[in-house]
Amino acid sequence: MNDELKDLDLSSLSFEQFVEYFFARKVVPDNEQFDLFMIGLDGERFDENVPVSRSTVVKHMIVLFSNFGQIATKYTIEQVDQGVWGILGANLRLYELIFDSSVPLESRLACIRSMYNVYADFVSHLQSELGPDLSGFFMWWDLILHGFWNSGQPHFPGTYRGDASKLDSESRQILDVMFETLQRMLLLPDRNSQKSALHGLGHLHHPDVHGEVQQFIDTHGEGFTLKWLEQCRDGVCQ
Repeated sequence: MNDELKDLDLSSLSFEQFVEYFFARKVVPDNEQFDLFMIGLDGERFDENVPVSRSTVVKHMIVLFSNFGQIATKYTIEQVDQGVWGILGANLRLYELIFDSSVPLESRLACIRSMYNVYADFVSHLQSELGPDLSGFFMWWDLILHGFWNSGQPHFPGTYRGDASKLDSESRQILDVMFETLQRMLLLPDRNSQKSALHGLGHLHHPDVHGEVQQFIDTHGEGFTLKWLEQCRDGVCQ
């Protein structure tokens, strides 16, 4: 049956089609979402996600994340959260392109930095707390960092906790930019954004995380449980 299916090439889509591919869908139960984005909006089924131009997909993500506040408001919050899982979830794993050396490093770093706008321009304006219906934003950095430390490059078999001292110079630069982006998010005067940033820092394993989160505990820790904040600080958060 798979021989009759063609590969999904997200890079063949215009930016507008890329946005619609992820967000302009009927919301389905969680147990149906894994396969959802291997089905086109016209019902066509695909075999594997193999973009011809990975750089084009990264450019689409940069534009999407940079303008998330304007784009996401065109859809329901349920469609947006489902779309986030489509982009970052276990099937398509578009975050892996951020670690793909075939894509120019400048573009990959720009993509990471653009993620700040998702929180500054959209999440920080939400009227409700992040919960099961908005899990994509809370899990955003968890998914990316699981990919950074456990699949593709770098890959350290047998351990989830990465050792930054073992990274090559390019991977360390990526790690530093992720830290800088999460650091900026933590400064947003919004609990949802701070919660997501803390969760991300808890999985980052960057040498400056301990001091950054401890400073947050000392100055802005009210509203969060101390145990969870300490887990984020120590890199053992759930």
